[in-house]
Amino acid sequence: MPRKSAINRGGAKFQKLYMRILNTVKAQFPNAPDEVVAQHAAEGVYKYASALGYYEGMWRGFKAYLEGKNLEMAYRHIMGPLRSAVVHLARLQLAGATDQELETAIDGLGFPDPVKQALKEYFVTGKVK
Repeated sequence: MPRKSAINRGGAKFQKLYMRILNTVKAQFPNAPDEVVAQHAAEGVYKYASALGYYEGMWRGFKAYLEGKNLEMAYRHIMGPLRSAVVHLARLQLAGATDQELETAIDGLGFPDPVKQALKEYFVTGKVK
């Protein structure tokens, strides 16, 4: 396997995150046992990985929804910013945003109206819920 494979880069990223959380917890609670600190760091990495999986799932689901509406090819030139917007809306959803807050966030995006309508249908009307 090459040294710079995607797996190795992901592993290094999670290891760095684990060490960062571990050092932060140790600095804040210097008298805490090492086992407890390690457990908190592992839980933090797990929550981060779970959130990444959730965001990726939301993006794939929305992209499939666009394909079903035959909008994907018409707006393929904005797929990068659209992916960022979907991840942002998914973060809002995880944080417990109301439907009104989601609609306000969608209205504030600079996308064409059919894309905004698809986002509202997907996030607010109930395709996800």
